[in-house]
Amino acid sequence: MRPAPLATAFVFSLLTVSLGAWPGPRHHPPAVPLSATTPALRFGRSIGSPTEGRLLGGLHLEETPYLRIVPTCTAGDVRWGLEPLVSLIDRAARMVHKQFPDAVMSVGHLSRPGGGEIDRHHSHESGRDADIGFFVRSQTGKPVLAPSFLTFKPDGTATHNSGAHFDEAQNWAFVQAVLTDPGAHVSYLFVASPLRARLLAHAERIGAPSALRVRAAEVMVQPRGVLPHDDHFHVRIACPSRMAGCIENPTPLTKPGQAKAKVPGRHRDHSKGTKRLQHHSRFRPAEPAKPVPRPEPEDRDLILSTPSSDDDADGSP
Repeated sequence: MRPAPLATAFVFSLLTVSLGAWPGPRHHPPAVPLSATTPALRFGRSIGSPTEGRLLGGLHLEETPYLRIVPTCTAGDVRWGLEPLVSLIDRAARMVHKQFPDAVMSVGHLSRPGGGEIDRHHSHESGRDADIGFFVRSQTGKPVLAPSFLTFKPDGTATHNSGAHFDEAQNWAFVQAVLTDPGAHVSYLFVASPLRARLLAHAERIGAPSALRVRAAEVMVQPRGVLPHDDHFHVRIACPSRMAGCIENPTPLTKPGQAKAKVPGRHRDHSKGTKRLQHHSRFRPAEPAKPVPRPEPEDRDLILSTPSSDDDADGSP
């Protein structure tokens, strides 16, 4: 009797397996974890300088119960940055809110999605800059959430709102939060000199650690040749370590009639290649960069008039 065809096929399949002709299940190599030496893959890349740059893979800053976008700064969705900057802002807002439960951080512009030029700014191009409104209180101690940044006089009262006061305690809590943050290294905190003095005096009164006060005195500066930053903080973080293409100091302004240097791939309309940072971000914080040499401060943000030859020097922040 001849064996059934199905039985014959079964016998031949057993012989094939026993002789090793069957390759067996396909082997997939294990996934290779991202290396700490490739931070650009983890939280984006800052290409170029704050004044001539672009942003790859930026993250979006979301509003929360303790953080709002100032109404006059909502147009254009200028709320993108490197993950270390966006997470720094979120953590600082939470820390101030934890210490002062009614405190709400007011945030202005960061960068465009993809970076590049922003109207009325000469920086904020590479995802490392952010404008943070001052914490403001009323005469009765209630928080003041104005529709735009409020300008303050040296005595801490608002220029155009007699009932608003510069809240030294909450603003110092913000300064302390960003300067002690483990995930980003703040290289500059631009603010008007009289308000800087008020913050340092408050820190001394409450017995803040001397090392922190020294660090704050170094980082808080009033920029030269521009508006004094008497209505907001301008936070700038350093280039994350090992981030190729990130230029620490701003590109100097070009001479009249001279074309601005081009950053490869830089353009004004960027809307792709980004992802959003949701509430309570779980992104891994960036490795803080090492301190960098500090040039003479000169923010190119919102220039008042044509800088003098001294203001045109290389190395503005």
